[in-house]
Amino acid sequence: MKKMNMFPALLLIMAMLAVAEYTGQKEIIFPEIAALALGTWIMEKPPWRSSILDFWLSPTLAALTGMLIVRLFPYAPFFMITGAFCLVVLQLKLLRSSVLPSISAAILAIITRSGSWYYPLSVCVLTGTIALGRYVLERSGSWKDPGALLRKPVADRMEGDGTLSELVQWSKLLAGVMVISAIAAGSGRLFMVAPPLIVAFVELSKPGGALRDKTGKILGLLVFAALSGVLWFALIHTVLHWPLWITACASTATVFVGYHVLQLPFPPAVAIALLPTILPRESLWSYPWQVLFGSAAFIVISKVCFVHGEQMPVIEGTSID
Repeated sequence: MKKMNMFPALLLIMAMLAVAEYTGQKEIIFPEIAALALGTWIMEKPPWRSSILDFWLSPTLAALTGMLIVRLFPYAPFFMITGAFCLVVLQLKLLRSSVLPSISAAILAIITRSGSWYYPLSVCVLTGTIALGRYVLERSGSWKDPGALLRKPVADRMEGDGTLSELVQWSKLLAGVMVISAIAAGSGRLFMVAPPLIVAFVELSKPGGALRDKTGKILGLLVFAALSGVLWFALIHTVLHWPLWITACASTATVFVGYHVLQLPFPPAVAIALLPTILPRESLWSYPWQVLFGSAAFIVISKVCFVHGEQMPVIEGTSID
């Protein structure tokens, strides 16, 4: 990892929280931006490869989709989450994009019931900043694989477009999301399907991916991130009444330490750590438990429904090794 680039990532995250708190518009907060910054500025091998335009457009379009669903189709969360998942997968397919956090961008708007135009605008500005930042970093010549993020390699082309096997794989993923969403909505514990957990589920369900052998570490990392995010929020913001950006800095830095200890940079975890900054107060202390149950359920489904070693003709080039 490019550890020196953690500082620009922290600055971007702190700026996002500071602007949101100063303006009183919490819709500006997009926790997945921390995951995108980790994957594109810090990790040597970017987990999502796309053109610079697609990297910016995919999350922006997804955020707009989620916001419009909330505004125009305010039905039960189960149907909204299912619809958003399907629409974003279709968008990724049409754009030939591998930026899986786009799924999170759409579903976050539904989980938080954000119908504000500030949300897609924030996602647009933040993802654009990250894409341009990576472009500048690569032009500086410090990466072993220049252009790794901002080109579309042959491996990223979705071979077998329109094949039955591809449809089956995405149908399994959709079924898994629907099952956990139904349980979460029925129990009133919507953060069992916290958007970064859905992204993690898609990553873990790649049968040939190295992550399938690290599910124990990933489960521990996700729960650790949720717990640290809640504790830092409670201590720094609730007890000490310090600004949210200090909370975000402490939560992000703590997860980065977890990455170092486990030798496992897993972008969805840092997004999980930032979610407490926009949680309803009544959900704060149940949040780590919801993440635990949701993560465990998604991991079990990925182990049972996706056979290790089989071909998975979905969007390639997104494994986080």
